Amino acid sequence: MNSIVVGFSTPKSWLEPFSWLIRLLTWAPMSHAYIRYYDGYSQSWVIFQASGLKVNLVGQTMFDSAETVVAEFEIPVSDATKQKVVQNAIGKLGAPYGVLQIVGFVWVLFMRIFGKKVSNPLYSANSFFCSELTDEELQEMGMKGLDPSASSPKDLYNFLLSKGLKPNA
Repeated sequence: MNSIVVGFSTPKSWLEPFSWLIRLLTWAPMSHAYIRYYDGYSQSWVIFQASGLKVNLVGQTMFDSAETVVAEFEIPVSDATKQKVVQNAIGKLGAPYGVLQIVGFVWVLFMRIFGKKVSNPLYSANSFFCSELTDEELQEMGMKGLDPSASSPKDLYNFLLSKGLKPNA
């Protein structure tokens, strides 16, 4: 049996206005969501994320130098599921960061104030923001229930709690 880790973090640098804005708008201690998995071939942990300007992979040491982990959930998966998730992730590498989708996400959050649940009006299947990307990988693991285009890191965190998973950070 394998596992995939779904994690939540904030940048170590205080000069990250985008992170502060996400935390302020969602009232959450985290501003970033990612997938972490162990690569047996390289014998190292790899982080799959949407950050900067692209969907990318980064090693654990590099990630830890830039991010403070808020919480992580270890999700047991079969070998076949892990392979499917990693293949899906690799297929998205290099896709652009969904800057316009973030603008649409602000609309989603605004509508929540009025109790309205809406999808992201600026959704694109070809670009991603961090929680959308992470949610899509959760769906590859069979954990459906959220709209990836309208999910914040806090929404994902609460979703994993609702599934009976316990954070280990």
